[in-house]
Amino acid sequence: MQSSPFLRHMLAPCFVLQKPGSEWPVRVQPDGSIACSADPLEPAQAWFYARFALELSALVRACCPPAGADGQRMARLLLAAARVTACAWQTGPFCPSGGSVPMPCAWGHGLAGTTVPDTARLARCLTELAFFVAPALRPHGVDVPALQAWACAAWPVLQPAEWLVVSGGDERLDPGAQTGLNRYGCQPLPRYGELDFSSSTASTPTLLAARAMHQAAIRLIRLAVEGQGAGAVVEETKTFLAGFYHLDGAGRVVLAPSGTDCALAATAVMGLLNTPLTTIVPGAEETGSGVPLATCGHHFAYRTARGQAVQKGMPIDGFMRDAEYVALELRGSNAERVPDSDLFAACQQQVARAVGAGRRVLLYMLHVSKTGQLVLPASRVRALCAQYPGQVDVLVDACQARLRPELVRQYVAWGWAVMVTGSKFFTGPPFSGALFLPDSWLARLRGTACLPAGLAAYASRAEWPDLPACRILPAGLNAGLFVRWSGARAEMEAFAAVPDAQKTERLQQFMQGATAALRACPFVCLLPSVALSTQPEADAWDSLPGIFAFTVLHDGCALDFAQARLVHGWLLADLTSSLPMDLRGEERALAALPCHVGQPVALTSAQGVEAGMGALRVSVSARHVSGTGGGYAAVLAVAKGASTADHPVAWMLAKLGLILRYWADLAHAQPPCHPHAARASLPGGGCMSGQAPALGRPGISALALGQS
Repeated sequence: MQSSPFLRHMLAPCFVLQKPGSEWPVRVQPDGSIACSADPLEPAQAWFYARFALELSALVRACCPPAGADGQRMARLLLAAARVTACAWQTGPFCPSGGSVPMPCAWGHGLAGTTVPDTARLARCLTELAFFVAPALRPHGVDVPALQAWACAAWPVLQPAEWLVVSGGDERLDPGAQTGLNRYGCQPLPRYGELDFSSSTASTPTLLAARAMHQAAIRLIRLAVEGQGAGAVVEETKTFLAGFYHLDGAGRVVLAPSGTDCALAATAVMGLLNTPLTTIVPGAEETGSGVPLATCGHHFAYRTARGQAVQKGMPIDGFMRDAEYVALELRGSNAERVPDSDLFAACQQQVARAVGAGRRVLLYMLHVSKTGQLVLPASRVRALCAQYPGQVDVLVDACQARLRPELVRQYVAWGWAVMVTGSKFFTGPPFSGALFLPDSWLARLRGTACLPAGLAAYASRAEWPDLPACRILPAGLNAGLFVRWSGARAEMEAFAAVPDAQKTERLQQFMQGATAALRACPFVCLLPSVALSTQPEADAWDSLPGIFAFTVLHDGCALDFAQARLVHGWLLADLTSSLPMDLRGEERALAALPCHVGQPVALTSAQGVEAGMGALRVSVSARHVSGTGGGYAAVLAVAKGASTADHPVAWMLAKLGLILRYWADLAHAQPPCHPHAARASLPGGGCMSGQAPALGRPGISALALGQS
């Protein structure tokens, strides 16, 4: 249980003891403790029974059944734990691509399918499952037809947490068939031993977040076991976010899987005005790639958050057809940043044109962009709104979440909508988004017009405020969204527990060490970063730059965007099989070290070639401050006098140097390790890797061990 990266997050606070002479490998007690047989088992059997015992123990502790518990409820608990375990087996460490070890229990095969077994098979399963709990917990007098009817309704919720966390979003969440990584280079469970600087894009969950997500999945099952609706858990998430950002209530919160889904939600609210819409986005190339489609009411992916297959780029039913999107670039040739004055002048010109044509304007304000820029200053945006009263709405894209809650509250008080995520700075699992609505936007939802009908493919009623315009949305629960926000919430609470002075100190320590390592490296060129002054508290933690973008030089030239994408994948992968066999021991260890940096951003070269350069990104995150990812210790050691070479960013640069040295070998080998590899579907309807990482020594990346 301790050594498996698939099980470690499930162990606490469960009490496990050995019981010599037990004829069953595991047996769950009334208090949730697990009695294990002292007899040795094959690794596959041990993993299967450990997973089943941990799932069942968590459910017993959550439901607190007393001795002589209701037989029907206990039967549901047994069936739920067995179903989750059987599903987890299909994507666990003993089911690699191209073959698998047979499931240790015959009852598991019938429970892992998409349909519920018939009553006769359920009765047989229940008889076998009863021996895995103490006599006081064994169900008696079970109404099997009623149990089957319950299972038919609950079956979609009875899934492993690692399946739920990749559900309820579009194809960007799907793990790759060869790597188990999604398009951001993340996996559903912790990857121990990874150097993580990828919060500008997305991060693999920490142990803390994984525990919270498992408990969230258990809670959904408990509600299903007790026959209760799950709407309250969505409301709790919204209440938490409102409290965290100092808003006056959960009624201002819209939950959405991604920042692009938030942009679509904002477009839907703007459509309630029944006026032609112009969306103006300064710094457009440094926001989400799906934003241009979402702001025009078009599908931005091939699958919606509610699982509906759609045609990317096609109009969504009910959204306005005459919406236009105006992109204002943040950078020119050679990645030079356009001055704020020039960007603001271009913005003014576009607003005047749109308003003059009788159109409503939605102005994006980026706080912060992909490369860590603040676009535009809030004072100038307010002046522009005052120039065109009642004709310009503002949407603050704060999806990076690199700002204090007080500033979010201020934006909302000014009448601006704000998008945030729990999956970038806070490093919750990818696809945890929220949109905060000001009074004027809430007033639109109270009117007689309804949200666009096509939004029902993306959102359910529970994720929106309980207002008239939202009641066109369907009932239901995005279980994956709730599970992901539970992981993000754990990280947010850990960050909030650190005093503000320590937040600033630790962020400065990371920033100083990272920039020193990058500037000392001969084969990278660091893009200028700017302080994010958020007056009146210019010394607050969110005034510090937290994203450091850099280009990589190879043979004297900056890598282009396509080459930078290759480097991004190679940094993350175990490269030992693609490099010469005579590598020294330290080089071989470096080649296997997973280093996760932010995905490359396309930049224009000095010659004016678009995507002529690709900038990778190193980012500080909440986990570097709170210590939940384990990376703060190394940063603190550097701050206390250790060499800059000991900073984790320097280790990443050392692997980057190895990649450049053996570029020809890697380009020739093209190992199947890139996070953009083909996707695979989960047997239960979600998505998961067909090849799971192998078990390995604690502290070594499961991904690295699986690929080496």
